[in-house]
Amino acid sequence: MVEELAVEQGLEGLTTTNIAMTTGLAVGTIYQYFSNRTELLIAAEERVFGRLVKRMTQEVLEVLSNPVDDPIEKIIGIYIDSARSEPGYLPLLKFSSLNKPHGVNEATVQDFAGDIIETYLRATHPDIDDAQAEVTVKTLASILTVLTDLVLLEPDPALQDRYQDELVAQCKFAIARAGGPADP
Repeated sequence: MVEELAVEQGLEGLTTTNIAMTTGLAVGTIYQYFSNRTELLIAAEERVFGRLVKRMTQEVLEVLSNPVDDPIEKIIGIYIDSARSEPGYLPLLKFSSLNKPHGVNEATVQDFAGDIIETYLRATHPDIDDAQAEVTVKTLASILTVLTDLVLLEPDPALQDRYQDELVAQCKFAIARAGGPADP
C-alpha cells in the first residue's frame, strides 16, 4: 500500500497522515509500529524487495539450471529489470539508500545475492575450496548490492548501461579469478 502511495503522491508528499487516511488506520496506530515516517518507508522498501526476491528466484533458478549465453549478464539483467518494473520500488530504494542506517536490511540483500552466487560458483567451479568460495561469494555479494543500486538510481540511461556493463565485467572477473590458482 505504501509503495502505491509513493507512486501516486511521490515520497515528498507522502505523510503518515496520508497513509493513515488511505489505509483506514489511525496515525497513532502507525506510530505503534514505526517510530517515524523514515522507518515506515524503509520497511516498505524491504517488503517490496521481498516480493522482488520471490518473483526473481524462479527466473534465476531457470538460468542456473539451463544453459544460456552469458548467465552472469542474464542474472544481473533479471534483477535490474525486475526492480525497474516493480511499482514504487525505485523511489523507495532511493529514499532508503539515503536514510537507512548502515547494516539495516543488508543481510537480506547479501544473503539473496550470496545464495545465487554460491550456486553459480559451485556449478561452474566444482573443485573450488570452501575458503575461496566464501571469499568470492562475500566479495561479489558486496559488489552486487552496491553496484546494482548505482545502476538503478542513476538518472542517465547511458550511464545506467555503462554501470551495468561494469557490474557484469566485475562479476565475471571475480568468478574467473576464483577458479584460478590461489595467490601466494
